[in-house]
Amino acid sequence: MRAKVWLSFCIVFIVVALSTINTVHALEVITKVTVGTGPWGIAYDSGTGEIYVANHYDDTVSVISGNNHTVVATIPVGVEPVGVVYNSDKGEIYVTNNGAGTISVISDNTHTVVATVPVGTNPVGVAYASAKGEIYVANWGSNTISVISDNTYRVVTTVTVGDRPKGIVYDSGKGEIYVANSDSSGNGTVSVISESTNNVIATVTVGNGPNNLAYNSDEGKIFVDCGGAIYIISDSTHTVAATVRTGAVGITYDSGKGVIFCS
Repeated sequence: MRAKVWLSFCIVFIVVALSTINTVHALEVITKVTVGTGPWGIAYDSGTGEIYVANHYDDTVSVISGNNHTVVATIPVGVEPVGVVYNSDKGEIYVTNNGAGTISVISDNTHTVVATVPVGTNPVGVAYASAKGEIYVANWGSNTISVISDNTYRVVTTVTVGDRPKGIVYDSGKGEIYVANSDSSGNGTVSVISESTNNVIATVTVGNGPNNLAYNSDEGKIFVDCGGAIYIISDSTHTVAATVRTGAVGITYDSGKGVIFCS
């Protein structure tokens, strides 16, 4: 799955306050960092203060210093890297290689790939479940989730979910994994996987083409980006609690400020 990407782009943030859901604030770009071609997934390494960026068309990952905003390393990975997530327990970064059907495991100490793990077809999203030390990979082309042990770097089980899974997020409060099934027919759902059993325990209907997810640990809610609308799921009831129209696509949650950032 190779999507069309603009090689030069900027990101505009829409900030949605939880208490006043329609509040929007403007943010200022403080710097721009040149990385590889087709930057896609991004993750922050709190241990080293570095940012990891997957360069989709270069088959590399750029490592940016959080102190001086310069690229300190460029790491070759697999074909068409997309998703990136950080494991604070081991100081590792996991990168999904969409064109290779693998994930690359990067050490944040050496900036080298220490393992390559075969998964399903066209892996996209990736999440790390800290309680069990497992990595969850959404295989867009297989309609499955690969579950990998961060100890052995082996797939311990494969979970069947909905059509075209993309985004994935870990709910640490309940020990659940949420998967956005984009569905080629336009009927979007979110699969809820129990971390303890690695079984799908609920399927939540949302809007068309869900892509990205974010978890709000303070309120036990999952935010689902459906290409212009955010569906808010309660992790206690596994139902949609609210819908917010934004016109945005990417999404993340800032627990410090209690706001949702949408690109």
